[in-house]
This record gives sequence, structure tokens and C-alpha cells, in this order.
Amino acid sequence: MRRTPLAARSAGRPTSLRRLLPVAAVGAALALSACQTQSPVQTDSTYQPADGVAVDLGPVQLRDLVVISDGKDKPGVLSASVSNTSGDAQRLAFALPQGQPVYAETKAYSEERLSDTSQVQLPSVPVNPGDVITLTVQSPAAPAAVVVVPVLPASGYYATLAPTAVPSTTAKP
Repeated sequence: MRRTPLAARSAGRPTSLRRLLPVAAVGAALALSACQTQSPVQTDSTYQPADGVAVDLGPVQLRDLVVISDGKDKPGVLSASVSNTSGDAQRLAFALPQGQPVYAETKAYSEERLSDTSQVQLPSVPVNPGDVITLTVQSPAAPAAVVVVPVLPASGYYATLAPTAVPSTTAKP
């Protein structure tokens, strides 16, 4: 039995590997490019890149609003970044459903942490950390906003925000 060289054996027949390689490359390129059409780009979606929620009250914006509490029916501290772009100081009111409001003051043209100015506390949080509560937030410059706010434990970077003694609610002016 005489052996012929590979080139002589494949003469007249197409080499399947030579044809398959470009087809496979085109198929892989099409398959990989389809990922972009089937998966949305994350930066095209609006999302909260923080633990808390955002609230816009006209010239006053709150970012990363959370409630820090040690447990159900215990006091809770409000934490948020507050920006006041108006030329007037603003008084913010925070209230749980059927609850008395608690207040925080913001200076004109200011940016500050809500928890840095003074500890704003809810007298009693009706849920445990890890759950959410409905909170009404209001300023004189805009209609009230009702938001769902996460309740977090006083641990990690919230450890310094542990609630103090049960606060008394401030009377409305």
C-alpha cells in the first residue's frame, strides 16, 4: 500500500477545517455581539448607588436617607446628605404614618449630613433593622414626599449613629 502526500489526497476535495474556521469565527463574533442586544447597559438604568433613598423637595435634596435603629419599637436616627440650594434656611419635617413629625433645620446654600448637625430621632420605629418604613418628608418650599426608607442597624459606618434616649417630639411652630 502506497501512501500519498496529504496535499495529493485532499486535491479535489475541500478541506473542511479551512472552511470551518472562518465560519466559526463569524459565528462566535455574532454570538458575542448579541450579548449587548440582550443585556441592558447598567449606566442606562436609574438606580440608587447607596443604602438609602433620594428625596427631592424643590431646592432641598436629600440623598441616602436611612433610619438607624436597634430594633422594633425603639427610637431611630435619621441619616442623609442634605443640600439646600435656596437662599433661605429650610425646616424639614419627617413623620411616620399616624406619627408626630420630627424636625431638622438646614442653612441657606448649604450641604451637610443630617446626622452631623444634630441627631434627628423618630421616637419609635415600628419595624426591625433590615425592613423598610414609609416616611413622609416635607419642606415649606415643596409638597410632601412619601418614601419607603430602609431601616438599618447601628453597625459598621452607622455605629456612631446609635439612637440615644427616647426623644421628646418637638412641637410644631
